[in-house]
Amino acid sequence: MDDSRSTSVCASELNRSGSREEALAVKLPVLRATLERQLRFRREQLSQLGECGTGLELSCSGEPSDGYTSGAALALREVNALLAEGARRALTDIELALLRMRQGRYGHCRGCGTRIPLAVLEAIPKTTLCLTCQARRDRGADRRMSRTS
Repeated sequence: MDDSRSTSVCASELNRSGSREEALAVKLPVLRATLERQLRFRREQLSQLGECGTGLELSCSGEPSDGYTSGAALALREVNALLAEGARRALTDIELALLRMRQGRYGHCRGCGTRIPLAVLEAIPKTTLCLTCQARRDRGADRRMSRTS
């Protein structure tokens, strides 16, 4: 490849990269506000789920004190535990994304360092992994789950 073509390719890559960074800078306040709303929601959700668990205690006779059958009370506790687990995971992801914003690393994959597409960040602001690393992580989780089943 001749030098002029090489230079124009590099310049166009820099322009795309620069425009992506500029677009991210413009979108950053909106993404930050979205993450902060999600953070408040997840904290409130966890607080409410903690309160829900206390209302399902069994009486001395072994019957639920709130009128639920023991099976329904157990099922509700299990559902609440799963919801709380998901909320804690989401909260961790949100906090990590906000930390990466403060450090100036938001929008770069924490796995491989590549840029996460702006469309992905807009759809899932808490993401800290590119699509490739996320797929790799999901495949690993699927393999772990299939071994335990």
